[in-house]
Amino acid sequence: MTQTETPAGTPVLDLDAQEYARFLEGEVRARMGVSVAVFTERYLAGTLDEADPDVPMLAGLLWIGQNGDRRVAA
Repeated sequence: MTQTETPAGTPVLDLDAQEYARFLEGEVRARMGVSVAVFTERYLAGTLDEADPDVPMLAGLLWIGQNGDRRVAA
């Protein structure tokens, strides 16, 4: 993990793939009470409540992790 700052001084953590997977697993478990695998399965099946603000936020984090940009604002 490396830490940099934006021009405005916001700290940014750059995570490798394993670090990001651990971060994502922790976020999904804390917010939804299930693993990333279960969350993904339920999301793709359309069985999660899209009105829950955590659902689209976590889906976005899944997308980020799959597309190589793993920076997280600290």
